[in-house]
Amino acid sequence: MFPSLLEERMPKMRKTLVSLCAATALLFTGTAVRADSIPWGYSATDTSIFNSNNPIQTSSIAFKGSSSVATGNSGIIIYNLTTASSQDPSTPDSFANVPFGLGVTLTDIKATSSALPTAVTSGSVSFAGLFNATNVTKSSLLPGTNTWTSPVTAAPLLLGSDDTGWRSYSVQVVSFTPPGQPGGAPGSIEAVVTVTPTNPTGGGGSGPPPTAPEPTSLVLAGLALPALLMARRRLKKAQQA
Repeated sequence: MFPSLLEERMPKMRKTLVSLCAATALLFTGTAVRADSIPWGYSATDTSIFNSNNPIQTSSIAFKGSSSVATGNSGIIIYNLTTASSQDPSTPDSFANVPFGLGVTLTDIKATSSALPTAVTSGSVSFAGLFNATNVTKSSLLPGTNTWTSPVTAAPLLLGSDDTGWRSYSVQVVSFTPPGQPGGAPGSIEAVVTVTPTNPTGGGGSGPPPTAPEPTSLVLAGLALPALLMARRRLKKAQQA
């Protein structure tokens, strides 16, 4: 082969070889799971607390848990708070550091479709605090400083399965709005749930399996490999000529 013709064809052959290598590699590259596409559900447990200034429970705060579904990282209202009281304004009730406990259950919707016995479909987080209010009657409530006695960011939940993937769910309380007077505006507790695809740190399996190529990708890869080998042989012969 003439040197000028060889020099002209060598770059083209190298370019073809590189393209085939890149195409083959892409066929076997798995796509990471997007956190914003992960569906999950939540459900909070109802609870109530009562006035602390006398044994007759004439005033109460109801923590009404909510339940729904969400996708990816989301802010949710986990509780709505309402006031009830039959107390006369001349002798108001009060809430002095009355303890409350809240429970929220999260469900990994994808894990519920798993056929594996090691799947972890749901888990619960807990929050606790102290509620304060004065001048609580059938027509008023003056909220005090309400504090948390447990961390407002719960320990992450690891939910999922080996065949559907594992995800870490972190729940953080971001706001506490006390209720108004009985029959008035309700209060609320809002949380942010952050979902992160991950591997389990222990128990429940060994983590999500590596992404397997689809059958179509395997066929295409099988067709690409002979062309890749042929291109390499031609390039080697051209270099030896």
